[in-house]
Amino acid sequence: MASRQPRFNQQVLLDTTPLPDSIPRVEEIGSSSAPLLSASFFIGARCKPFNDDYMVCKTEAHGTGEIDCLKEGRKVTRCAASV
Repeated sequence: MASRQPRFNQQVLLDTTPLPDSIPRVEEIGSSSAPLLSASFFIGARCKPFNDDYMVCKTEAHGTGEIDCLKEGRKVTRCAASV
């Protein structure tokens, strides 16, 4: 069993387990859905190669893509934050 203790904050689970060093550190965007939705056209156009890599990784992972594709997901987040 894992040695971490999850902390609950009403409806949010905060996982205190650090990511492996092979996963690049990226700050979360920290925006609500409204600004992201209004910028989605520009984010999609600029980050299409990263999104495509992430979707290919998830398709090839056969159900474990959320864990196996963390590196690609971080690249998508970094690209979206740069827009």
